[in-house]
Amino acid sequence: MKKKIIILGVIVIAILAILATSGTFNNKIVGEKPTILIGATLPLTGPVAVLGQSSQKAIELAMEKLNKENTKYNYKVIFEDDKFSPTVAATNVNKLISVDKVDALFSFGSPVGNAVSPIAESQKIPHVNFFASDSNVANGDYNFLHYTPPYIDAKLFVKELNKKGIKKLVFFEIQGNAGATAIMKAFEKEIEGTDIKVLANQKFSAGTRDFRTLISEVKDMHPDIYVLQSSSPEIETVYKQLREMGVKEPVTSVETFEFADDLTPFNGSWYINSADAQNWFIDSYKARYNESPKFGAGNAYDGFNLIAKAVEGVGDGKMVPTKDQIKEGLTGIKSFDGALGKGLKFDSNGQLISGAVVRMIKDGKPVTIGE
Repeated sequence: MKKKIIILGVIVIAILAILATSGTFNNKIVGEKPTILIGATLPLTGPVAVLGQSSQKAIELAMEKLNKENTKYNYKVIFEDDKFSPTVAATNVNKLISVDKVDALFSFGSPVGNAVSPIAESQKIPHVNFFASDSNVANGDYNFLHYTPPYIDAKLFVKELNKKGIKKLVFFEIQGNAGATAIMKAFEKEIEGTDIKVLANQKFSAGTRDFRTLISEVKDMHPDIYVLQSSSPEIETVYKQLREMGVKEPVTSVETFEFADDLTPFNGSWYINSADAQNWFIDSYKARYNESPKFGAGNAYDGFNLIAKAVEGVGDGKMVPTKDQIKEGLTGIKSFDGALGKGLKFDSNGQLISGAVVRMIKDGKPVTIGE
């Protein structure tokens, strides 16, 4: 019996030694910094893949930079492709939480954000979305959002309409997208009591390919401008069919032009977009990837650094902070300097507030012309 006990003791000691030398023991990396594991569900394929891929690169850029600094922790991100589908995103997030045991979550966009937020809240895991126009994505104690609020977009849109003397508008709005709906509601509220009128709002489903009936219903209204609120490929299709049916009025959008894979059809068109990234971020991104960052990449870069700032603030560098501690760290951030500007602040609902700009498509590329 004693011999068996001795052998068992030797085995236990050997196992402990292996755990220590392999680096993991009681949630601590022995001999090096503990690792914070973040799960990200992004549209890496599908209709807005170009934006999701750029966001992934921005996160990787932030992670590479931070892991070279004198931080308390190492950081690793597990990326999952949701194809911009809320259902797929929910599956991804459940896997990231239950299988990968991540410490925090990232998501992209309003439809996905609205699927992820309830899961994050019920599982009590901090979640940062960096591309949602629907502020409801930030609802709850564990959900945070880094994106321009719809009311800021709407104020700048109305200001630009007034500047250009535009009074009559027709919208083409995709249904089932909470971000597009939130922007429309903010715009309708902003024009109350003004002489700006929405003559019609032609709503359509994702996947629509024939807009000719919807166009026929409004073309004789002769609005001053058409507002195209959709993602690719619908936004390119409705524009093409407007022109094919002889509609000559200009087009604009609130943010959605840059959802298109090809911006050249919109050359010369102005529109409202979320805040510009800082030049230092653009230069760093170009140096790393030999291309310009896409719409929302600066928000993704900041999203990673928000998590890191929270973790570094609450952690002792010995143990991985609890999810509640990370959440409290995010809540405790009073001011944030990042790719979208300095001194950014959270509102009472957990949304980090950034501004909006006026852009124009020139030679197939977005150019900021005002704010």
